[in-house]
Amino acid sequence: MGVYEELIARGLIAQVTDEEEIRELVNTGKAVFYIGFDPTADSLHVGHFMALCLMKRLQMAGNKPIALLGGGTGMIGDPSGRTDMRQMLTKEQIQHNVECFKKQMSRFIDFSDGKALMVDNAEWLLDLNYVELLREVGACFSVNRMLAAECYKQRMERGLSFLEFNYMIMQS
Repeated sequence: MGVYEELIARGLIAQVTDEEEIRELVNTGKAVFYIGFDPTADSLHVGHFMALCLMKRLQMAGNKPIALLGGGTGMIGDPSGRTDMRQMLTKEQIQHNVECFKKQMSRFIDFSDGKALMVDNAEWLLDLNYVELLREVGACFSVNRMLAAECYKQRMERGLSFLEFNYMIMQS
């Protein structure tokens, strides 16, 4: 059984775009993939641990993980699974949390010699010109499709701020 088949057997793959190609990449150790982590606290939790286990398993098979830290998207906060807006953290709090995540993740994932990458989306998001972002990226998004997303549907009745509505665009 290949790594891809193992992931299917464990229920870790829900949908794919080109299953044959992805199976080939994963099973031959040529896949590059990312998993995002929003630094809303200074410690990883059990949900993060599951993602780290998946990253470690794929890395052990020769694939290259990218740990994407959400220092930029964390400035807004993901509305998924929330009944209200997340508490706004300062840049300093978020940076502290990012540094804590980096230390904790390094215990699981081998970041040496280009075997994995750890990047923080604050490096490119915080310097964006907002008008340019809306013109270049926002134009590619359908508000109707965004409103159909489960994370927004759940919040529409209770209230969703414009700030949180922009999360999906920033995340992309």
